[in-house]
Amino acid sequence: MNLPRAKLARKVIWEIVPRISEETIQRVAEANDIVEVIGSYFPLKRAGTSWRALCPFHREKTPSFHVNPQRQSYHCFGCGAGGTVFRFVMEYEHVDFPSAVRRLAQRAGVPVVEEAGNVEDDHRHALRKRLLALHAEAAAWFHENLLKAPTAEKARKYLKSREISAEVAKSWLLGYAPDTRDALIDFLRSRRFSIEEIAQSGLGSARDDEPDSQTELFARFRGRIMFPIRNDYGEVIAFSGRVLDPDAKTAKYVNSPETALFTKGRVLYGLDKSKRALIEANTAIVCEGQLDLIIAFEAGVHNVIAPQGTAFTPEQARLLRRFVETVVLCFDSDRAGQQAIGRSLPALLECGLEVRVASLPDGDDPDSLIRAKGVARFREIIDAAQGFFDHALQRLALKGNLDDPAGKSSASRRLGPYVAAIKDSVLRETTARMICTRLGITESAFATHVKAGAVLGESADIGSPIKPLALDEGIRQLCRLSLIDPDAKAWLAQRPSPAAYELGEGGELLEKILQSPLALHASPARAAFVSSLTPREEITINVLDLERPQENVVLIAQHYWFGLAAAFYKNLRSTAAAQLHKPDLSAAERTRLQIKVAEATKQILDLQSRLNEV
Repeated sequence: MNLPRAKLARKVIWEIVPRISEETIQRVAEANDIVEVIGSYFPLKRAGTSWRALCPFHREKTPSFHVNPQRQSYHCFGCGAGGTVFRFVMEYEHVDFPSAVRRLAQRAGVPVVEEAGNVEDDHRHALRKRLLALHAEAAAWFHENLLKAPTAEKARKYLKSREISAEVAKSWLLGYAPDTRDALIDFLRSRRFSIEEIAQSGLGSARDDEPDSQTELFARFRGRIMFPIRNDYGEVIAFSGRVLDPDAKTAKYVNSPETALFTKGRVLYGLDKSKRALIEANTAIVCEGQLDLIIAFEAGVHNVIAPQGTAFTPEQARLLRRFVETVVLCFDSDRAGQQAIGRSLPALLECGLEVRVASLPDGDDPDSLIRAKGVARFREIIDAAQGFFDHALQRLALKGNLDDPAGKSSASRRLGPYVAAIKDSVLRETTARMICTRLGITESAFATHVKAGAVLGESADIGSPIKPLALDEGIRQLCRLSLIDPDAKAWLAQRPSPAAYELGEGGELLEKILQSPLALHASPARAAFVSSLTPREEITINVLDLERPQENVVLIAQHYWFGLAAAFYKNLRSTAAAQLHKPDLSAAERTRLQIKVAEATKQILDLQSRLNEV
């Protein structure tokens, strides 16, 4: 039975978000011939009364993908994919139903009529439309400045030095923000955007000398090359600005703040251009910066994206998982790049993505490598990318960190949390077994480190050794004594004030020791406690001298604690005494500070007396 397109539209009406009217859906369906729509994505060949092609949703050698113009539907006899023009756009573009309707409406020039919602929804939707229009105007203005403004000559020369042509700048809508406070604000006001809308866009901020002003704004981006940030539909939702002066005492890159349009942790730069290539390659090459991505893309490597930030968020990883199964991290080889790898891993592994690491030559990034040695060399490095755990073990071995038992122990502590992040139980088990084989340790020993937990930023560089915490000497001794003797630990845990974390550097570790319910003087319990700590805390305890002294351990602990507590109250007293010299103190504030000084003095005298008795 042949159905008109309007009735076909009703077959998917259950998917409609209330914002889009049924009449709009019908008009969009009628205005988009399915053969023309699908034919705009890839070639179709006539086969009798229908059209056919290789299926875009699975790999095949013989065409089994058929498009029926009479029924306005498609069907693949190989994988079973099929549906209307809406379903095709949803599946091919990886978008939801409302987005598919909007894209097809835009293609056919059909206005989208939305049904009335509640007042809050209407306001939110109206604001979004205004902010999108504002960002589009700002992007065009920045771009025009880059191409024509005399003040942008320095920006044009910089892009030329990076081999960014005018054609590439136009393709990516690169721009230039003039180094003035008011030019952008004045332009947007001339386009009838209000001060409130400019502030809500993040492109304008309150003047430095009037932080509470709502009528005076200055441009957030000044004297910077502008990179529009788009959503996967291609709409500009934010900006990233790169400073031109290498000696400028300001951040190299500045991004738009989070707004109603833009949440940094949910956006992948370049996705609007690369998503089809991602699907076809089933692999995403992840670059650190916008220029790296642009150079790679323009050189013909299209399956590239970049996170907005230094590492992947869970939201970004889930978004990427819609398109690919494998991720190749192509970060700089310096310490910052290796740390970014470590920070990105948990989110990627938890989403079930296979993570590989490309080893760039020292001092190179994708941009410099492609410009110096060509895209073929870049592709070779990407193809040779190792699995993350192989990469990590190789770096550790090259640095000599696997040459002794302590190094192997450190490696297992570092890699354990990453293994724990692998969701697939078979993959997790085989990965752990491979690591144990390479380290020459037992699976039961490694299992104690396979635990979920945050990886510290400073220890995320898996090729650099983890350093112990810098402990004050008194804190070091109290940690040591609490681990050795249960009575010393019990006495210290009963101290009401000051808290252990207030006593000095490393006090947080001492606090964890004192709060632990385990009998830490016994080796099995201590091992269980240590495994719950961060890598730096763990190695700190491992290097402590835990040999029991011949003297009374409780008395030694009391000696150190009284001394540290006295130092704490002396610092408290001196701070309060200094505040008493401030002019214009109220009578109540002066009295409060005087009481604080007196109480601290009393505590100091008491502690010094008890210290003398120990």
